[in-house]
Amino acid sequence: MYQDPETYYLAIDPGSSNGGYVYKAGLVTISGKIDELKELTINKKTIIICEKVPSYVGKFIPSSSAFKLGFSYGWIVGKFSAYKTHLITPQVWQAYLGIGTKGEQTTTQWKNKLKDEAIKLFPNQKRITLATADAYLLLHYAIKNKLS
Repeated sequence: MYQDPETYYLAIDPGSSNGGYVYKAGLVTISGKIDELKELTINKKTIIICEKVPSYVGKFIPSSSAFKLGFSYGWIVGKFSAYKTHLITPQVWQAYLGIGTKGEQTTTQWKNKLKDEAIKLFPNQKRITLATADAYLLLHYAIKNKLS
């Protein structure tokens, strides 16, 4: 589906502890958990797409989780500051996909719906997990919108 040998994208879902990334390097696509990102070496032409995190994550989120999310996000933005970077809110990429919103679903139901959508869009990828699904969907958004 995405066989462009000239395109290099790194899509990142910072997550507080369960985030993930997908790196599309030409014809090769790899993914992993956010803590594996430290070891990743990327092409200088890579375009970074990172989910933009809100300054307030809600009254039901523990401050320790909010801190981890902010720390992860700051680390990512700093690490890849030399690259062209797009910060995309979840509302933007989810609206583009037309999959609705979490609404009354539990977090588990919503995350599984996002994972199922990623599997539909990337049927040949074997490592789509709850940790990497959002990153795959960010990648899809970036490719379809030709972010450069």
